[in-house]
Amino acid sequence: MRATFTYVITSKKGERAEFDGRRISIGRAVDNMLCLGEDALRVSSHHAEVMRRGDQYLLRDLGSTNGTLINGRRVVVGELAHDDLIEFGAGGPLLRFGVEQNENQEGHETPISEQVARRHSGVSDSTASHQSRRGLRNNGFLIAALMAAMLLGGIGGIVASSRLRASDPETLSFAEVAELNSPAVVFIRVEFELLDSSGTVTAREARTGSGFVASDDGESGLIITNRHLVRDWEYNSPSPGASGRVTKIDVVLPHQKPEESVAAEIYSLGPPNSADVAILKFSSPSPFVHRIEPDINNINQGDEVVVIGYPLGLDLLERTKDERVDPSLSTGIVSRVGQDFIQLNLRAYHGNSGGPVLNRKGSVIGILTANIGSARDIALATPISAAVALARNELDSTIEKD
Repeated sequence: MRATFTYVITSKKGERAEFDGRRISIGRAVDNMLCLGEDALRVSSHHAEVMRRGDQYLLRDLGSTNGTLINGRRVVVGELAHDDLIEFGAGGPLLRFGVEQNENQEGHETPISEQVARRHSGVSDSTASHQSRRGLRNNGFLIAALMAAMLLGGIGGIVASSRLRASDPETLSFAEVAELNSPAVVFIRVEFELLDSSGTVTAREARTGSGFVASDDGESGLIITNRHLVRDWEYNSPSPGASGRVTKIDVVLPHQKPEESVAAEIYSLGPPNSADVAILKFSSPSPFVHRIEPDINNINQGDEVVVIGYPLGLDLLERTKDERVDPSLSTGIVSRVGQDFIQLNLRAYHGNSGGPVLNRKGSVIGILTANIGSARDIALATPISAAVALARNELDSTIEKD
């Protein structure tokens, strides 16, 4: 297979580029495989990349300034189909994407005409390719299981086949989950004042934690985090009658310096003594998480999970002598699925609070909320459905669809 890009507008209208590789870098800089030119002012130096996985192509925005759009919809990661229109930066170069079969291939891949027909009939290329791959894999798994049964005996064959059936073609590696979601995980610093019962300021303090961008309309974004990060005094009241007020919320995007923070404000809060969820709003466009899975029934004991965040806050940055903040990744499993919390078997530290908990499909299933001091390998996460309830309309674009 090869990917083609045909210019629809600009001075290069009608020009076409072809690529056979599995990764195509795209941007304004000359070291990109598809260089859109220095005159493409809406395009970032390293704007996006297209990756081929099997017979599917995925487009990923690399944190560009003006975003990437597929058929008019801004995306961070999106699946490409034949004849899709890609706009690199709103108002920037517009190219038509195509897929062609190499002449030396034997026709095992779906013809383009059939892909287009499927799209118009309501059957997606992704669904068709998944069905095809599942059929091939199921046959291979069956053969492997039968061979194992012949060599190891009946019981060994049954065990082998059950393990093979557990394989899910939608499962991503930990590296892929991080690649899809780390650009959306932000560092948060909250400054607040404590007041006594008469309203006098008694102290000024700050807390740090994690959050993740879950929605972005091109002008502003919504960040999901913990309520206890922005209402610390409600959870750690120093004395009866004491209260507090937030004076400043700073957000630092991945790979930025702490002094390059942007201001944020509280958009919505979960009710007191209920879900530990807060939603912030900020005006700096940013990549958002790959998908959100709000249905707790799709979370199972034993599922592998990934947590991304900023453990130990700026203390870790000082220890490692790094100048820019970048999120860390931890892995674990779901220990138990409760009504109000998802219990995880992994180590979490202060600073991790508010970060996303993701499954192996790259979907956010929860918000890391607390750890158990006496049991370092037990952490609790709030189901992401609590945040969806606060801002469902704004999060629709990232909610995982069936």
